[in-house]
Amino acid sequence: MFGCAWLAIRQAREALQQGRLEEAHRLLTQPAIREHRAAGALVVQLVRAYVEHGERCLKQQEVENAWRDLLHAEQLQTAEKSVDPLRQTLTCLGIAQVRALLQAGDVRRADEAIAHLRERRVCSAELQVLEEATRDWLYARALADRGELAAARETVERIHRRLLDWPAALDRFADDLDRQCEIFPGLLVRLHEAADQGRWREVVELAEQVLAIAPQHAEARKARSRAWKAIEPVTVSLPGPDSHHSPLQAGRGPLSLSPLAEEGGGRGELPPRFLLWIDGVGGYLVCMGARVTFGQALHDGHVDIPLVADVSRLHASLTRDAEGYILEAVRPIQVNGREVTRALLQTSDRITLGASCQLQFRLPAPISTSARLDLVSGHRLPLSVDAILLMADTLILGEGPQAHVNVPDLKQPLVLFRHKDTLGIRHGGKLCINGRTSGERLLLSDPHATVHGENISFAIEPVGVRLG
Repeated sequence: MFGCAWLAIRQAREALQQGRLEEAHRLLTQPAIREHRAAGALVVQLVRAYVEHGERCLKQQEVENAWRDLLHAEQLQTAEKSVDPLRQTLTCLGIAQVRALLQAGDVRRADEAIAHLRERRVCSAELQVLEEATRDWLYARALADRGELAAARETVERIHRRLLDWPAALDRFADDLDRQCEIFPGLLVRLHEAADQGRWREVVELAEQVLAIAPQHAEARKARSRAWKAIEPVTVSLPGPDSHHSPLQAGRGPLSLSPLAEEGGGRGELPPRFLLWIDGVGGYLVCMGARVTFGQALHDGHVDIPLVADVSRLHASLTRDAEGYILEAVRPIQVNGREVTRALLQTSDRITLGASCQLQFRLPAPISTSARLDLVSGHRLPLSVDAILLMADTLILGEGPQAHVNVPDLKQPLVLFRHKDTLGIRHGGKLCINGRTSGERLLLSDPHATVHGENISFAIEPVGVRLG
């Protein structure tokens, strides 16, 4: 055992001399090695080497690598004083980054940066003040989104009192709130009057104006939904041999689709877009292409995701490749409040098209590169759906947040998958498609299909012309 310890110490010394710090770290942290006097001296040398490497990383602006070196050095628990200046420098840089993000109005990323610093055991009175201000700013935004503008303005005043040097973006936010407070009550009064008198087209217009200010305003969203149901024409329901058992319930309203003008080719071919209606859960637009386009919903429009919103005919595109999902602007767009022309999206990013149309991008399932887009600003597609699903190879329907669609009580996930030019379904239980019982795995031979299984019923149909 004694000989093994000395061999490990020798290997650690060689690794340290050759700059292989992580290998030396692994050898010197073995329980049988740390108690040797020679190992103790090497540990101090290793800490100094980490600090020197971290300082070089800082000069090259590799801040994350410098943090990694610092944390490795601190993990060795020595009294080496050279560690403290490196921590102080990195702490100052981290706080400066938070201030810069707040100055730019990127509050969400500032909150993430603060959480990152807290994970690295940064304790600072200045960081505490910035953290409280950031949380209040996020809270004020949430209040404003719900239409509680006066409460949001009071919260901004609290931030002003807390920060001696508040960001210019906060002043802009406060000015916006002041302007909105002047017009918002009048809009609500007019919306209620129009709804009470059944002037439904006026209700839609007024609700859009309210939701442009407060995207999560509950009354405006309900009024707009009620108005759309009142003015949308009655259209053909889902066809198919099992249509009298369709999982679409009468309460969902008409589908606004034409089965005579559908995307895709012949029978059994995979359409570029299709609609997925899940009984008791909701409706979804599924886009199969690696590239999708966003634009205004027009009768002669040709975008993949048509939006009933104040956006351009062709506003932006989103492309899936080996790098991830890349958003490219044709007209002004923002990601998390920052104007961009091209951006690699991360899960939970918020996309703003035009002045107010907002979608949240998510990658719910770690095992799938398929993504989900949720309209979070109160806007909609011509056809009322709950979300847009960007299908790569698979879509997962199941319980919990790691499914693309959360289906309560579905214990065994159901997976939609690509198979050549068709769509396949995989599930742990028996399935019935268009009235015929099938096994746990099946391929759809018809672009129209109704599927029933244990605790799930859904329908699939190609997109019709009324969606654009």
